[in-house]
Amino acid sequence: MQRIPIKLAKPGMILAKEAITPEGQVLCGAGTELSQEVIARLIKQEVLTVTVEGHPVQLPGEKGLTEKLKELDHRFVKVKNDPVLRALKTLIAEFWVVQEKGEDFLQKLKKTKTR
Repeated sequence: MQRIPIKLAKPGMILAKEAITPEGQVLCGAGTELSQEVIARLIKQEVLTVTVEGHPVQLPGEKGLTEKLKELDHRFVKVKNDPVLRALKTLIAEFWVVQEKGEDFLQKLKKTKTR
């Protein structure tokens, strides 16, 4: 899930969390698919940000998945023989990949453990 400025919201995006006014009034529930009309209504109600499913927008200064994974490799290069730190690195990388797909990491982890 990703929190984005309302100005970057596009029709077809799905809300991951409720859209609320600055006063706390709920306007749309989680799971709502944004349309041009819904986005316009949110802007009219002075909603500044929304949390959407997945990671649909590359924000300025934000690193992409490939860049983050390269940086992770670089940070762990000196401890590549340590099995605990290698497992930690793998877990971090898996988290980022699952997050990029818009999936819930904990749910995916639970499914993997039950197999």
